[in-house]
Amino acid sequence: MKRYIFIIISIVALSCNNSNKSNIENKKVVKKELRPFFDSDEIDHYYLNFSEDDFAKILMKDNNTKKEKEFFKIYVSTFPDTIPQENFEKILLNHNYKKSDLSLKQQKGIENVFSEKDSLQTIFAGCAAEYRDIFIFKKKEKTVGIAKICFKCGRTQITGSKLDVSGFGLWSEFAKLKSIIRPNEKP
Repeated sequence: MKRYIFIIISIVALSCNNSNKSNIENKKVVKKELRPFFDSDEIDHYYLNFSEDDFAKILMKDNNTKKEKEFFKIYVSTFPDTIPQENFEKILLNHNYKKSDLSLKQQKGIENVFSEKDSLQTIFAGCAAEYRDIFIFKKKEKTVGIAKICFKCGRTQITGSKLDVSGFGLWSEFAKLKSIIRPNEKP
């Protein structure tokens, strides 16, 4: 009798193990397509080389000019929080942001970074953002999305995406993005 119970348990256990293996193999075959955050055909990158001392000088002034207040909105705040109707690029250039010349390969790499992922950001920044890098995504020369990145503390502001971007911001994503836009810079 003990032998029959052992055989039945063995058969059930083996059949359960085999069914689990087939489910795992099927899951490996199905590959999720990564959808980009923006439907774009061009990506522009703007960078600001601005020291903390220069920022502190403006910050410590009693009365900031209209231009300095606008700069604060771009550099540390959430401007723009929607896709602006006016030419945001002219505003960036007016505040000494420099436009990078990106190759098609770099643009494709940036698009891959700004896409849906299975992983989610679980660590959040503990410092004030300094948005030195701004990406403008365009479709037929019209702005469809803006991503502001602070590589120093890992903060982001992504505007215009129809997808959930709340999980974006892993340090590995920042490292990949930085290696695309500044390939000669040491980590």
